[in-house]
Amino acid sequence: MTPDPILIAAAVAPALIFLAVVSVRLEHKKRLLVPRPLWTIALALLMGVGAALLALAIEQLLTVKPWAISNLGTLALFTLIGVGLAEEGAKFLLMRLGLWRLDSFKERYDGILYGAAVGLGFGATENIIYVLNGGIDTAIVRAFTAVPMHGLLGIVLGYYLGKTKLSPGWGFTALWWAVVAHGFYDFLAFQNSPLATFSLFSFILWLAWWSFKASREARRFSPSWGGSDEELLQPYTPPPIQEKSPERAALLSLIPGVGQFYNQEPEKGKAFLKVGIFNGLLLGALGILLSYPLPTLTLLELGGLSLGKDSLKFVQGLQNSSLLTLLGVISALFLLYGMWDAYATAKSQKFDYLLPPDKRNRIVQHIGGSYLGHLSVILLLVLVPILGGASGGRPSPKQPGDGQIPPMVFDIVETPQTLEGHGSSAEGAKDGIESLNSKEQREILASAKGEGESTKPRKSKQARHKQGIPRSYSDYLSYRLRIDPASYDFYFSQLGQDQWTVVRYRIETDGSIVSVDILEEHTTAPREVAQIAVDDVYRMGPVIPPPTKGKAIVVTELFWRQAKIGQEGSLENRLSGLPDGRMIELES
Repeated sequence: MTPDPILIAAAVAPALIFLAVVSVRLEHKKRLLVPRPLWTIALALLMGVGAALLALAIEQLLTVKPWAISNLGTLALFTLIGVGLAEEGAKFLLMRLGLWRLDSFKERYDGILYGAAVGLGFGATENIIYVLNGGIDTAIVRAFTAVPMHGLLGIVLGYYLGKTKLSPGWGFTALWWAVVAHGFYDFLAFQNSPLATFSLFSFILWLAWWSFKASREARRFSPSWGGSDEELLQPYTPPPIQEKSPERAALLSLIPGVGQFYNQEPEKGKAFLKVGIFNGLLLGALGILLSYPLPTLTLLELGGLSLGKDSLKFVQGLQNSSLLTLLGVISALFLLYGMWDAYATAKSQKFDYLLPPDKRNRIVQHIGGSYLGHLSVILLLVLVPILGGASGGRPSPKQPGDGQIPPMVFDIVETPQTLEGHGSSAEGAKDGIESLNSKEQREILASAKGEGESTKPRKSKQARHKQGIPRSYSDYLSYRLRIDPASYDFYFSQLGQDQWTVVRYRIETDGSIVSVDILEEHTTAPREVAQIAVDDVYRMGPVIPPPTKGKAIVVTELFWRQAKIGQEGSLENRLSGLPDGRMIELES
């Protein structure tokens, strides 16, 4: 076991290395200088520690009642508000209230320096907690993900605050972009799929590249950091006006951005083009999902991406909503806005190249901010009612008539209220999985999480949960079983009081379901009713191959109503103490 001092050093080291890089400048390519007093940098680090404690308090308030996350929509809201706004808001407040009046905070790059220091102080504090719980493996993983991410988010915050320092205002643009970036990062980090992992590291690399360019630009306008403010003071001399045809500009804008490019406004053209491409992809993907829900959800599952435990119901909610129509309207409005902008600009000859570069950027930010604002309002108006209906109370297992999987409860402040992605009980009742089939079940779940054999020391719950929302193969089987609610509910409509069915089946390494048998000695339902359960099991297949390293599995499953049934010690009694009444065994 690694000693705590070594773990703490491993947790803090990445933040200190990152901080050293952003705190120094190379003078005449010979020696390194630290242009700002060390005590101000240390103060910023302490502000980061304070921000971490403040964010923890805010998150505790936001999660007094744990969020019920049953799909990607609620996950997005949670990561944006429950995590991104809480943490970046705490950093923003302490920078504005604690560092803003420092005499050394006077140039653009100073915002990046102090923002990065606050972010790294926050990240180091958080990292100590996770590394002490998760060990040296967690330290290695987080050294390349969470810690640098907090530093990069600090650069985002500091970049915009550094620009605000030279002009009046509170700099809420800085807070907005930091919250969006943080929310998107956690949205990917809380998932457990190859696509999400790839997207996560791609996003980190992109943000690192953006931060590098932003830092280089800020230093260029910061004399203390080797730059000059002469470029900012030089009067801007616009080029001569070139007349353009308003009608041609409007017609070309039928392809978003092309009219602006025609008017020789490349920054504005890029903004409209990005909005157009995003609208096209969003409408296309949503149209395919709503038109062909089952094939699309199956393809997403095969790619390792899920829209939630009750994804079919979520899609049905979208189908019954006006989301597609509203997105089509907003896309059409922005297309018309782009045509009008190109026409009006060409007619009035008020081209943006007549303005200084910083004012052009404000125009582009206005376009992007306006679009994101309208899109956010539409998504909230449509998704909140759907998600609110999907995140109600937790139904009882296998309750007849509901045809849905209970939502996943997730609490970022402490730990998830579920373990390995099951329901409200932690891997079954005390007389359930802990005494029955413990070794086999843990081997399967460990393999599914990529943690190796069960004989190896398991990482702490905090470390595992930080890698993503818990998910297990048993959860996947529950989802597949309930994917046709009408058929699933039909079994319970025929089931009498004090009746149940125990079924045993085998899942091959290719995902095929074979040998589905009724265990008559443990079944009280009539044969014709029990056969409906058998048909439901066959209807699941084929499923994703089990994550058991080339071994088939045998599943024994109970279809029942009550929480606890059967005589003490009987198979049906023990199954009723397991999540979803399911026992998974590796084939011997």
